[in-house]
Amino acid sequence: MKKVLTQGKNLWFRCAAFSLLVLSFLAACEPEQYPIATTDEVNMTGYFQQNPEKYSKFLQILERSGTDAFLQAYGAYTIFAPTNEAVDAYLQEEGVTSVEEIDVEELKRMVRFHLIDDTLKTGSFTDGKLPKPTMHGQFIITGAQNTEGVSRITVNRQANLLEANIPVGNGFIHSIDAVLKPASQTIAEMLESDPDYSIFTTALKATGFYDTLNARPRGGAATGQGWYTVLAQTDEVYNKAGINSFSDLKQKYSTTPDPSDRADSLFLYMAYRILNGNKYLADIVGAGSHPTLAPQEVVSSKLKGDSVLINEDIFNGVLEKGSPVNRRLSDNTATNGVLHSVMKDFAIKLRMPVRVYFDVADQPELRVLPTYRKPGSPGVALNAEQIAGITIEGSQTDLSYQTVPAGDGNPRAFYDYLMIDVRIAKVAAITFKTPTLVKGKYKVWMCYRRTAEDGVLTVSFNGKSLQKTFPYAEYYPGGEEGKLAAQGWKRYMPVSGGNSQARLVGTIDVETTDRHDITMRVLIDDHKGALQLDMIQFIPVDEDQLWPKVAEDGSWLYPQN
Repeated sequence: MKKVLTQGKNLWFRCAAFSLLVLSFLAACEPEQYPIATTDEVNMTGYFQQNPEKYSKFLQILERSGTDAFLQAYGAYTIFAPTNEAVDAYLQEEGVTSVEEIDVEELKRMVRFHLIDDTLKTGSFTDGKLPKPTMHGQFIITGAQNTEGVSRITVNRQANLLEANIPVGNGFIHSIDAVLKPASQTIAEMLESDPDYSIFTTALKATGFYDTLNARPRGGAATGQGWYTVLAQTDEVYNKAGINSFSDLKQKYSTTPDPSDRADSLFLYMAYRILNGNKYLADIVGAGSHPTLAPQEVVSSKLKGDSVLINEDIFNGVLEKGSPVNRRLSDNTATNGVLHSVMKDFAIKLRMPVRVYFDVADQPELRVLPTYRKPGSPGVALNAEQIAGITIEGSQTDLSYQTVPAGDGNPRAFYDYLMIDVRIAKVAAITFKTPTLVKGKYKVWMCYRRTAEDGVLTVSFNGKSLQKTFPYAEYYPGGEEGKLAAQGWKRYMPVSGGNSQARLVGTIDVETTDRHDITMRVLIDDHKGALQLDMIQFIPVDEDQLWPKVAEDGSWLYPQN
């Protein structure tokens, strides 16, 4: 009996991102009903002229800033239009009585910050940044607010959405109840102005990163050099970790007299919290790992329920709990990046390379199968597009999940394996996302059952070809294990016969502690069988390459066993 998974890989990623959607995360509340107006296809300026009771003040801003003619022309825009009451409140905050008293350049900046060069309806609003920046160059974020059981869409945490998706000839208008104000502080200034971040700010100054985070970007909106994302933590979070002052932090992490020394551990600790680029929570969740300013160090990220977690990883078979992101205090736009707040202290974990036995069938989408790791169960037909950690190049992306009975003459770890029809006409290449590998040098062993007649693959790690090909059709030669291992052969399971075997395909230098890509590409077609891949072993070069071996149930066996 064959079973086919129904969720595609792209859909899997969308589900992670869409779990942040505003329109669904307050299901228990009555949603606000936003009126949707219709027009006779006038453009934006024309619509404001036709509705002076709501937008005459905003129209004055457009006219005084010289942007009314621009928004009367055809195009594809989205504008957040403050009502007359919203503009009056803004004028009162500014201490003036009319639009004429506001500097023209300031009005131009205001209009650009309310305008996006694209058509965005509320369906593209998420709990986070909008897909495109404003014409001012900064992103707008949207979210939701629950007031007396009614959920409302908020815009930039500054305004509520009153009327949505008003169609006009050159795009869409969204009516809001407050004037939006762009960020005016750098990340450094934002942190320094908030007393809750006093320890973190002092550490930035001591390590020299304050100046880095206080500079003007040298690229366009969210691109180029000088844009940063910071994972900061409040004094309260430090206090919970037993750190009550900068002196405590320095004593715990600093290893030289000068914290600004690039070799100092406090310098690296702070560098590890700074990412290049303008990354909002949606961007952080959308990628599993992110390089930091600490050389060759990355932070990992994942979405777990509605929580965004930093550095929650399974390492050496043990779950290491991550640091939750405080979403209420995150997604703060600065003039040179984004500020987030984490709820738990974390630091670079200094580790030595450790062996990883990667069971290629251990994929989240497969663990839900009723046949998963049950010996002798029927095979399950799959499509690689349904599995986030597998990518196939070719005319078909099919593979299958298979098991063998307990005690099989060709045993497999955990009783299971993946069967892949690797032929150039069908599956030209297959890429796996590895588990986390600690930076260091490793030998790479492909563990499989020999079934084919003439198949040969090449193997690459992060796009770099390894030293040996993978001729998975060859029989195990037999002989003394130590000598065979030196030649690139071994039994990875405790059997003396059968066709379950492993081939050495080369040595890799893992430069960053992270998940990586390993790719097998067809060199010579397999005309008879299919690759039955069980696991890929990454073993540090200075460790025993033969032991431990793997039992059927996946446990490790040592010579004394």
